[in-house]
Amino acid sequence: MSLHFVFSDTSVCTGCCATLDHIVTYLFKQLVQKSSNKASNPRQPPPTTSNMFIEVLQRRPEIMQQLLATVLNVIMFEDCCNQWSMSRPLLGLILLNEEQFSRIRAEMIAQQPRDKQPQLAQWFTGLMAGIEPNLLTKNRDRFTQNLSIFRRDINDLLKGTTVNTASVNDMMTS
Repeated sequence: MSLHFVFSDTSVCTGCCATLDHIVTYLFKQLVQKSSNKASNPRQPPPTTSNMFIEVLQRRPEIMQQLLATVLNVIMFEDCCNQWSMSRPLLGLILLNEEQFSRIRAEMIAQQPRDKQPQLAQWFTGLMAGIEPNLLTKNRDRFTQNLSIFRRDINDLLKGTTVNTASVNDMMTS
């Protein structure tokens, strides 16, 4: 699926984003529900339901981490014609992979010339400004607005500097 984010036409990419968003939203809801069941009554074990997606996520977290890196990479460095569609799964991926997002952020900032690092750090902070740890429509819309500003600023930065995008791409996919 991740290759379709980069190499396909708009309708295929939009369909992939919608599918990924449904999966990510489902996983997020399941994990939030699972943690709220533990918090509401710690003596009562959560219901034991066989949930293939949760099991895969727990056994192979690198799958979602790779999808996070791919979507973020496309939004930041590719000609992304359907940014709204890509923003929808990106928020869920960030919330499900906060540590990986922090690593990607730190690595990307470190890749920039020293004089550009504070600005990029500020833009990443702005990306998540006002964002709550949920996937409610209002929160998603705020994230999409933040992402538009973030992407514009990143594109301006890339036009003004020579960045080795191959090393950034390698870093984000490793």
